[in-house]
Amino acid sequence: MNLKRRIGALVLAIWLIAAGAEGAEPLAGFVMVVNVQNEISTISRKEVELIFLNKKRSWPDGTKISVLINENLTVADSFCQTALKRSAHQFLIFRKKMLFRGQGMPPPTLNTDKEVIAFVVGHSGSISYVSPEAVTPAVKVVPITQ
Repeated sequence: MNLKRRIGALVLAIWLIAAGAEGAEPLAGFVMVVNVQNEISTISRKEVELIFLNKKRSWPDGTKISVLINENLTVADSFCQTALKRSAHQFLIFRKKMLFRGQGMPPPTLNTDKEVIAFVVGHSGSISYVSPEAVTPAVKVVPITQ
């Protein structure tokens, strides 16, 4: 029994090391993407939260941020839990309240990673999230830092 625990602990340690080496985003089920013209190379989780909660509206160079919501359920759930520390349902309610309180229009939504990437390519200040498998050279992946 003691040997089983040691083997289990070793397997867990190896898995944790491998997970850390791969980076948090792919394990989380999403990656942040911006237009290739965007100058940022990383973004903090707090910045992502501020952007998607409509509290930060421009990039460091002054370009207006265009937020886009990916309605792919798996990706959206992962993004909301990891980046916003909210459920996807809570984020949806936030967006609806934003509209009803007159705090602006909620961000546009698209249903697939492919549609999201096409939007990001066409809008210089845009930011969104897609599944890691969907990434193309047409967009810039921006790692989230803590």
